Amino acid sequence: MASKSETVFYTGVHKHLPPSLYRMKTFNPYLGGPWDFWFSGQDDDLWVEYKWVILPKRDSTKVDVTLSKLQVEWGDGRIKEGRYLAVIVGCKEGGVILENKDWLKPLSCLQFKKQIRSRAEIALWITNATGGPP
Repeated sequence: MASKSETVFYTGVHKHLPPSLYRMKTFNPYLGGPWDFWFSGQDDDLWVEYKWVILPKRDSTKVDVTLSKLQVEWGDGRIKEGRYLAVIVGCKEGGVILENKDWLKPLSCLQFKKQIRSRAEIALWITNATGGPP
């Protein structure tokens, strides 16, 4: 189950999305692995897993964006099908978009901070990644 902070974060992102961009929350208490949201736009669809972190005090400390084993397996299966996936990691300051399995690579707090985008910028990225609403 998503933490309250994670829910507040993605709700803050989604309020900047065009209302007509189709999105579906995929929570299923009986099935582990499927990512949090599916977005369907004019040109493409996008699967997103949202994570929430509290940034470490030291810039050299790694930011933990660990996915569960089931989430990694589920994501790998979608990538093999040619689907577009991203992990969006939220924090108090904004969020970071991880594509191309970058969610599996260690990321220092300093590297994370350099990639932070506002919630509105993340929403624009989602809109552009899907080609926007039809």
